[in-house]
Amino acid sequence: MKIVIISDIHANIAALKALPEDQYDELWCIGDLVDYGPDPHEVVEWVRANATVVVRGNHDHAAGFSVDPQCSAPYKKLAAETLRLTLQTCTDRDLQYLKSLPIYKEVPVGSTRFYLVHATPTDPLFGYCPKDSPNWRENADCIEADVLVVGHTHTPFVRQEGKTTILNPGSLGQPKTGRSLACYAVWENHRILLHEYQYPIDDTIRGIRAMPIPSEDQEALIAVLRGGEIPVRTASRQ
Repeated sequence: MKIVIISDIHANIAALKALPEDQYDELWCIGDLVDYGPDPHEVVEWVRANATVVVRGNHDHAAGFSVDPQCSAPYKKLAAETLRLTLQTCTDRDLQYLKSLPIYKEVPVGSTRFYLVHATPTDPLFGYCPKDSPNWRENADCIEADVLVVGHTHTPFVRQEGKTTILNPGSLGQPKTGRSLACYAVWENHRILLHEYQYPIDDTIRGIRAMPIPSEDQEALIAVLRGGEIPVRTASRQ
């Protein structure tokens, strides 16, 4: 059994279409299909057609219900600007799909129990829990699963908490690893592998520069794509 696991696509269709895996049994998406990138409609269509299991991310929730995605301070303006684009670009069918996605999903694969959630079991949409957080113990203890699959931080990792393996595949569309490589994971016969790959990032950059948002926000989004961080703005621009 081979399962490809992706997360945090963020409207980056160029990265999604370049996914190097074409032979697998299932494809799981751990949320955040939209916002930040130029092609939310195309990504929703692709995921709806190709993914076996999908859970709702905070940006999917924001688009589906027209609410604040509750991003950290550096990303609030970027999220607000691109959410407007998402709502304008996505069809009613797209938005209903995002709204209908489950907040978490329990999936048995043979004898292995998976628990899929975008952020954390204790705060499914918004809980921010990096690899070394002590909060993983509480989150692992509150579920019955062999593998807890999460996203949201845009950084890939695997860690063990008691009997539970915690897997974050990283971000396919907006990685925050310091490298402009799309990230994903593969689970195959009880083995987990983390992968990175190049994609035509210039296509995504051209799409961002065509987005009807302020040029400084375009450049901030491009900087995140290239290096994983928003550039520090001078005091005069804050």
